[in-house]
Amino acid sequence: MTDLLSLILILTMLNGVASALIWNAYRHLAGVRTIASSFMMGGCAAVLGLFYHPGPGFLNGMTGYVPNTLVFTSLGLCLNGVMIFLGERPRKWLLGFCLGFPLLYWPLSLYLWPDSGAPRSAINAFTTLIAFASVMPALWRARGDCAWLRWTLLPVLVLHVVIQGGWSIHRLDQWLSGTADPIMFYPWTVVETAVAHHLWFVCFLIMLGARLQSNVTQRNRELAHEVDTRRHLEQQLAATLAAERQIHAEHRQLLDVVVHEIRTPLAGIDRAAEMLQVLPGSVPEPARRRLGAIRDGVRRVTGLVERIMASEREGHMAAQPQPVDLMDTMRTVVQGLSHLNAGRVTVVAPDSPILFMADPGMLIAVLRNLIENALKYSPEGAPVTVAASEDTATVVIRVTDQGIGIPEMERQSIGRRFYRASNANNHPGNGLGLFIVRRFLTEMGGTLSHSGGPNGVGTVATVVLPLRPAQWEDPDYGREKHHA
Repeated sequence: MTDLLSLILILTMLNGVASALIWNAYRHLAGVRTIASSFMMGGCAAVLGLFYHPGPGFLNGMTGYVPNTLVFTSLGLCLNGVMIFLGERPRKWLLGFCLGFPLLYWPLSLYLWPDSGAPRSAINAFTTLIAFASVMPALWRARGDCAWLRWTLLPVLVLHVVIQGGWSIHRLDQWLSGTADPIMFYPWTVVETAVAHHLWFVCFLIMLGARLQSNVTQRNRELAHEVDTRRHLEQQLAATLAAERQIHAEHRQLLDVVVHEIRTPLAGIDRAAEMLQVLPGSVPEPARRRLGAIRDGVRRVTGLVERIMASEREGHMAAQPQPVDLMDTMRTVVQGLSHLNAGRVTVVAPDSPILFMADPGMLIAVLRNLIENALKYSPEGAPVTVAASEDTATVVIRVTDQGIGIPEMERQSIGRRFYRASNANNHPGNGLGLFIVRRFLTEMGGTLSHSGGPNGVGTVATVVLPLRPAQWEDPDYGREKHHA
C-alpha cells in the first residue's frame, strides 16, 4: 500500500507539472487556465499531505488542515473551469464555498471532537456532494466536442460521491455506536480519491484535445470558405477586367472614328478660310480678321484632338507650360463665343497684366467651357461676369452667372464623366465639358469648385491655378513679368 501511495503521490505531482505546461501553452482557451491552476494546486496538496500525522488530538488533526483546504480549493477552481470551458455560466459562489467552509469546519470539528475523524469525514462528503451537484446538470447538457462527458466523467463523479458519502455514513454510525475512530484519511479512501483525481485529469486532457481538434476543424472550414470566396471574387475580377478591356477597346475604336470625323470637317473649314483669305480685294478687313480667328481656332482644336489621342495611347495627357497673359487669353475666348451673344460677358481684371505659367491650349479650353456653360444655362440677356485676380502664389478666375444654378448636394459630383445636374435635363449637353475642364486643371495643378451665385441665384465657378508651379520653373519667367 505504501508503494501504491508513493506512486499516486508522484503521479499527482506530475499532473501538476503537466498542468503548468498546459497553462502556459493553451491559456488562450476559455477555462483552461482555471482548470490547470486547480491541478497545480492539487499537486501542492499532495506534497503537503506527506506531513499529515493521523491520530487523535487537535495538533495531529491540524497537520491535515492545509492539505484538505487546498484540495477543496482545487475542487472549486476545477469545477468552475469546466463550466467556463463548456460555455456555461460559472458558479461564482462555488470557489468561496469550497475555500471558506473547510477553513471553518476543520478546526471547529477538531476542537469539538478531537478523538474522532468521522465528523470531518462526513462534512467533507457533504462539501463534495454540494460542489459536484452544482455542475452535474451542465455535464448532462454538454454538447458538441464535449458531449462524451455525460457518459464518462459524469458517472465517475456520481460514483465518487456515492462511495465517499457511504463511507462517511458508515463512520458516523460506528462513532455514534461508541467505536473510537480518530483517523481522518484511510489509505483506501486516499487511493479512491486519487483515482477519481487522475480520471478527471485524463478527461481534462481529452477535453483539451477535442477542443483543439474542433478549433482546427473550424479554422479549416473557415479557410476553405475564405478560399472559395476569394476564388469567386477572383473570377468576378477577371470577368470585370475582361469587360473593362472590351469597353476600353470599343472606346478607342469610337474615339478613332470621332477624331476622324472631326479632322475632316476641320481640315475643310481651314482650307475654305485660307482660300477666302487669299482672294484679292474681295474680303473686307473685319472679315479677314475673322477668318484668321477661325483658322487659329481650328488649329487649337486640331492640336487638342491630337494631344487627346496621344494621351489615350500613353494613358496620361501632359501639360505643355509656357508664360501666358491671362487677359489676352480671356479676350480671345470671349471673342470666339460671339455666336452665343458673348457681348453680355463682362471681364473684370486688375489694370496690370496677369502673367503666369500654364498650358495655353488647356487654359483656353477651360475658360471656353466655363463661359459657354454660363451663357447656355442663363436666361437670354442675363449678364455673365468673368473676374480674375492674383496673389503671391495663385491665380483665381471666377465665372459668375444668373442661370439655373447647381443643386448643393450635386456640386461635388459635377465634373465626373457624363454627369449632369438634375435640373439641366432641358438643356443640350453630354456631361463631358466640365470633365475635360477638371482633367486639364489637374494637369496644370489647378482646381475647380462651384458655389451658389449672389443672393442664391446662379452659379459661381471658381478656378484656382498656381502662379509659379515648382515643376514648371522657368528661369526667364520672373524677368519677363518684371519687364512687363
